Amino acid sequence: MIPFSSKSASHFPLRKISRFFLLFLLLLSLKLKADKWQHVQPLDKAWLVYQPHIKTFLPYIPGKHYNYKSKSLAISLTEFPHTYLRMEMDDDYVLFIQGTFHSHLSKGKLYRWSVDSLQAVYPISGPLYLSFYHANMVGLPKVVLLERKAEEANVAFTDMLNLRQRNAYLFNQFFGTAFIIILFFLGVLFAAFPRYFAAYFRFSDWIHWEIKEEVLLKNAFAFPNLLVIGLLSLITACFSFYNGLLNQSKDAFFESQENMQHFLPAIGFILSRTMLGFLLFVSRYFVYKLFTNLFRLPHIAEAHYFKSIQANLQFFIVLFGLLSLFSVYMGPMYPVNLTYISYLITAYFVIRALYFFQVFRRTYQVNQLSLLAYLILMEGQVMVFGLRELIFPEYM
Repeated sequence: MIPFSSKSASHFPLRKISRFFLLFLLLLSLKLKADKWQHVQPLDKAWLVYQPHIKTFLPYIPGKHYNYKSKSLAISLTEFPHTYLRMEMDDDYVLFIQGTFHSHLSKGKLYRWSVDSLQAVYPISGPLYLSFYHANMVGLPKVVLLERKAEEANVAFTDMLNLRQRNAYLFNQFFGTAFIIILFFLGVLFAAFPRYFAAYFRFSDWIHWEIKEEVLLKNAFAFPNLLVIGLLSLITACFSFYNGLLNQSKDAFFESQENMQHFLPAIGFILSRTMLGFLLFVSRYFVYKLFTNLFRLPHIAEAHYFKSIQANLQFFIVLFGLLSLFSVYMGPMYPVNLTYISYLITAYFVIRALYFFQVFRRTYQVNQLSLLAYLILMEGQVMVFGLRELIFPEYM
């Protein structure tokens, strides 16, 4: 049964929440305009073939070199700033840059690489040589050309050779929508369940080292607790999406240009990560119950679960708020490095483990050695897997 008293219901801001819903639905209805590209330079005349006996490149002649297994392009990067190299592969190729293996290019895929990023990786004065190799190559690859966006002012250049675009509209709409949804959750929790709101956002617990709200521990899956777990799952999903939006995540979702051009796929990604986070947080309770029984630590499981949700909610909501304000203020072009944020999160987990040891040692009469071993095992799992894997999969 949902603990929803008549007194709290009389203060429930239905009209305000309905406005949140209307604004949220309005944001969902917005779609991004597709980028328009214009051709800058065809590269038909820039093809070369390498002649090993004279150790140099010669112009490609179809009548002589049609069946050569390798054909090369010579591109002067300094002559085409703010452009992109577009490649549509009609077969699988092996790509060499400056004579060194670079990557495999798959058949049917579209590749669009920033010339500025290439120049940053290969700061050379002469042309850049790209060689396409295939064991049964005939002719030339299907489409290889240089192009530029029609509206260059809206371009956010990608990091080095990880050539994905950071769309400014998607960047700003993500933070606006995330703030609205988080405020909606907080408003519902504050209006309908003020006691739970006060317990979860009592920051003084970090210095008092005690557990005050033991009544909240009796039912770990009461509706207010599930609401808080859902909010925490949403925040971690937003962190995960923000990590990918900055072109640092290796998730396949961010490899697709189509996903980064529309708002609805982003909503789907965040919802899927929210569900994954929700299942992760719920399952932790059963893990705590199992290991507290193994270590003979009665009553610790409920307290550990409540304090872990409380600490995570306080830390991540403050961190996401500060990071969001900073990112929106600096704009989508600013290269935020989340590596330092990952270090901060690791430090938080270490401090949290020490905090839990002090709280449980002071509150319950338990064997301190068993408690220490239990926390090392449980909190160590969180530092290596769990939330860290969900937010920063590329660091694992």
